[in-house]
Amino acid sequence: MNTKMELLNKLRSHDNKIALQAVEALRARGWLEDGSLQGVALCQAQLQGADLMKANLSIVDFHQAQMDWADLSLANLTAAKLTRASLAGANLEQANLKGADLYKTNLRYARGLNDTQFQQVKRLWGAIMPDGNPYDGRYNLSADIELARWGHVEVSDPEAMAAFYGVSVETYLAGQGEKALAAA
Repeated sequence: MNTKMELLNKLRSHDNKIALQAVEALRARGWLEDGSLQGVALCQAQLQGADLMKANLSIVDFHQAQMDWADLSLANLTAAKLTRASLAGANLEQANLKGADLYKTNLRYARGLNDTQFQQVKRLWGAIMPDGNPYDGRYNLSADIELARWGHVEVSDPEAMAAFYGVSVETYLAGQGEKALAAA
């Protein structure tokens, strides 16, 4: 029988099979949903295909984690650090992403995401969106704007902001226009 600490250490394994076995053992003991993982550092975790449905992963550090095709539906990812993580093909339906940091996160083919979820995240700068395109600034997230200001980007200049996001001016303005239409 593995202790909670032993299972948490197995979650950090560079072997996907060992990490997935740890996920299942944590689920069987009720430790995925009870908050046992809150604030845990799982940097570079190999959680491809993991069943993390309904898991409480708030404040977890998933920096550079590989979570492709994981089931994160109904998961609590409040204030989770998903920077430079790969969530390609992951199911994020009804996941709570409030305050989650998605800086340079790969969301290509991610499923179940909607505008409300994206509007609640902390950052999306440099993220690859589910359609495979780079994030274009359409949600005007305060941490992204703060990053632009820190980099001395003139945030009121569409050309400068398009360059900041790495998209064409037309793409940037189209994203801004969709936001304006939605607000109207």
